[in-house]
Amino acid sequence: MRKTQTNNLDRKPSEEKVDAILAGAMREFLTHGYAATTMDQVTAAAGVSKTTVYNHFQDKEGLFTALIQQLILSKYYAAFNPQKAQSMQGEASTILRHLAFCMLDNSIGDKQVLGLIRLIIGESGRFPELAQAFVLNLEKSFLEDLCQFLASRTELNLPDPEVAARVFMGTLVHFILIEEVLHGKDILPMERDRLIDNLIYFLTINQTIKYVSADQYSGTKQKSPRRNRKDSGKFERDYDAEPKRLRSMRLTDTAWENLAAIAAKNQLTRSEVIEIIARNQGLT
Repeated sequence: MRKTQTNNLDRKPSEEKVDAILAGAMREFLTHGYAATTMDQVTAAAGVSKTTVYNHFQDKEGLFTALIQQLILSKYYAAFNPQKAQSMQGEASTILRHLAFCMLDNSIGDKQVLGLIRLIIGESGRFPELAQAFVLNLEKSFLEDLCQFLASRTELNLPDPEVAARVFMGTLVHFILIEEVLHGKDILPMERDRLIDNLIYFLTINQTIKYVSADQYSGTKQKSPRRNRKDSGKFERDYDAEPKRLRSMRLTDTAWENLAAIAAKNQLTRSEVIEIIARNQGLT
C-alpha cells in the first residue's frame, strides 16, 4: 500500500513533488534535527521515491537550503518586500513601521519559523554552512534592499544607511530571539508597539519635512523680511515684539529630549519647533 501511494505521488506534476518533499523535510528536520535526519526519512515522510528526491535536491544541504528559500518566499517576501517599498508613497516612517510589524507578525507565533531558527542556531557549530545559507539567502538580501530604500529617502538625513538598516533589522531579530526563540518574554518583557515606535523615532529623528504649507509656520518656507537700517548704518531691532526666548534658548538635556519628541510627533525639526513656540503659534 505504501509503495502504491509513493508511485502515485511520483506521477504528479513536479511542483507538487517539490512541495511534498519540502513539507516532509521540514517535519523531519524539526523533529530530529539536521544531523539526525536522513534522506531516507525525508523520502518516507514525503511519500516519494529516493530517486525523485535526489532528482530535485542534490543532497541534504541542498534540501535544507531550499527550505530556507521557501521560507523567504512564503513567510517574508510574500508579506513584505523592501524592494516594493521603493515605489511606495507616503512617509518613510509609515513604510518602515509597516515593514517592522510584518516582520514580527510573520515570525512570532509561527512554530515552523521559530523552530527553523532554533535549528539553524543549534546546528551552526557543527554545520556552519547552514547558518551561512540562512545569512546569504535571507539576511543579506533583506539588508541590501532595506539599505537601498533608506538611501533613497534622503529626507531622513541618515549618515550611514547601511548601519541604519542593520540597526532596524538587528533590533527586530533581537526581539524575536529574546522573546520567542530563547523563551525570555517573562524575563525581559517588552511591548512590541513600544519597541517599534521608538525604533522608527530613532531612524527618523533628523527627518526633513518635505511638504509644509508656506503660511502654516512662519520661517518654515518664507524668508524673514529684510531688516531696516538706521542712519548710522546699524540694523534696527526687529524682535521687540518677540519673546526673549526666541533670541536665546539654553535647554537642559531633558528639555532637549522633550523637544525632540514634540518635533517627531509633529514631523518637524527641533529648530522649527523652537521658532513656532517662540512665536506663540502653538502646535496641534
